[in-house]
Amino acid sequence: MTFMEFIKSRRKKAVLFFLAGFFSGGILYYLCQEPAGDALAALEENMVLWAGEEREFFQVFLFILWERGKIFAVLWLAGYTKIYKAYICAFLIYIGLQSGFLLTFFVMVRGTRGILYWLATGFPHQLILAPLYIYSFYRLFERKREKQTPAILFITVCFLAACLLEAKFNTPLIQWLYKE
Repeated sequence: MTFMEFIKSRRKKAVLFFLAGFFSGGILYYLCQEPAGDALAALEENMVLWAGEEREFFQVFLFILWERGKIFAVLWLAGYTKIYKAYICAFLIYIGLQSGFLLTFFVMVRGTRGILYWLATGFPHQLILAPLYIYSFYRLFERKREKQTPAILFITVCFLAACLLEAKFNTPLIQWLYKE
């Protein structure tokens, strides 16, 4: 199966899992707004404090590499078990849940301007990470392909580039937004 056939055959299912998580994330935020009000207020305060701090690029890069790398490593480790299909579905739900929760958080705290904050949290690194996740799903489903080394090298280079973009451009962008 080619990469385009893979996308075409699984697109609807993947979008449904993501959207189920996305809307669940928004509902979860709404339901947790009162019981976890102090924690959510502290989250907003921490974001404002974080935006005022100057950070060294290498320190930020290592932090992002660790945080994104954990998720990516677990995806690949689970991809070589018998539960890889269920894990990929759960992964899509988790990513949707995270995205929906964050969007609702920003909209409730910042109003309609929160949409800009939400979009900024994923720019520009998600332009590489999202297709990279899809390509990783493809490689995990099509494990029997003979030339695995070039694919792993490509995935690693793209992953490092996404982390680099997030450290170099996304962090200053979020800090700039929060300073306004």
